[in-house]
Amino acid sequence: MSRERFFDDRQRIIDAAVSLISEIGYENFSTRRLAAKLGISPMTLYNYFENKEEIVQATIADAYGKALSAIQNELKEYFEGDVACPLKGFVEIGRKLKDFSVQYPKMYALLFMMDLRPYTDHPSIQSRYEYAFRKTAERLLDKSIEEELHRHIYLYEVLAGALVRNFHSGCGPVDEQTFEAHLALAYDRLLKPFEQYFAECEKAR
Repeated sequence: MSRERFFDDRQRIIDAAVSLISEIGYENFSTRRLAAKLGISPMTLYNYFENKEEIVQATIADAYGKALSAIQNELKEYFEGDVACPLKGFVEIGRKLKDFSVQYPKMYALLFMMDLRPYTDHPSIQSRYEYAFRKTAERLLDKSIEEELHRHIYLYEVLAGALVRNFHSGCGPVDEQTFEAHLALAYDRLLKPFEQYFAECEKAR
């Protein structure tokens, strides 16, 4: 088997695993079901992966990368343009994540409600996580407040993530209006004070 064919087949298995978990949830995932979806013998999977753990690890890394990449691509106007206030992009991240939880509930539950730190330490995933802050920091008018801004962005992302998890699981007020109000409150308390350090934010006022 050629190297190119090997990686094409491996990616096909990963794509099928992502699709299967989206359909039935991680708790119901098995190599037997994955093989059945692909129309192959379960043993064939181990021509491409050492064990089930490696399949799961590759699948989670792939799904994370695609989910974060999709969100990142939709937010370029905030983080790579020269017009929109980059801080407002963090509000959109919360909204996009909430939309993802509605559109792909089982995959969201796997990627954002389980402790996947052993799977998400890959440099490519960490780079995507840091993308928004990195791009925002590049546009700061006063670099001396970068560390303080980083702390506030971190706290905002923790709160936004909790709001999305509550929305997804039905804990507490879960209607769209309440979600938006809480997201706006988190922004006003944690990020709005920093708008003065971004020319684009000042113009948008």
